[in-house]
Amino acid sequence: MRKNKSAQRKAKLKARKQQTALHEKTLSVRLSCALEKLCEPILPEYIDDSREPDLIGRRIVWQMGQIAWNIVVTGHSELANEAFHHTSLDAGQQAAVRNVIASLIKRKCAEFPNQHTAIQDFSVVLIDGVPRVKARPGATFPALPPPVFDEPRNEPEMPFEIPPEAILSLRKGMKLTQIQFGEIFGVSPKKVSAWEHGRAVPVEEQQNKIRSLIQGLPHRSTPLKDGFEKQ
Repeated sequence: MRKNKSAQRKAKLKARKQQTALHEKTLSVRLSCALEKLCEPILPEYIDDSREPDLIGRRIVWQMGQIAWNIVVTGHSELANEAFHHTSLDAGQQAAVRNVIASLIKRKCAEFPNQHTAIQDFSVVLIDGVPRVKARPGATFPALPPPVFDEPRNEPEMPFEIPPEAILSLRKGMKLTQIQFGEIFGVSPKKVSAWEHGRAVPVEEQQNKIRSLIQGLPHRSTPLKDGFEKQ
């Protein structure tokens, strides 16, 4: 009789563990898919897959998504400070990150209002050569009202002293691809394209470097505004 009861207890415990493991796996898949979808709109700005899958860029984006997700789930806005641990971001860069997190918070509230489980951590894995996120579930919280998370005010943008066509002319004059040109400034080829089409503005340090490079090119005959010359 005792052996039968012991066997029954072991069977129940095993079944409970299997049920818990299945629940954790299902929840992990759900959170992983949600985190990828949450970050989908901003991902192209941060990754460069021209040579190989950009795992570092994806990790940065998904980390911002994790922070935004957990702020909504837990109601702890101070979690945004985690984005700046062990980094050397200046005030402008920190403001940009906080703006991204703020936009992801709004998207989480709109797209996933009924998911209340925190993302404890995640890993980036390759599945059939495709980078995917694998989230580990944390605690589940009761539904909370949308958090108050003030977006920092952006500093006024610098006037675009260097016209887009001058940047394009410079790159072509140096006979560089957008990838090679971007490596000089530590930016992606998509950012270079944005500069060349006037959709983004280089920061002051980048503009100074562009001026120096332009001045180092042979003189052209067709002048551009601001004293630069067109190829």
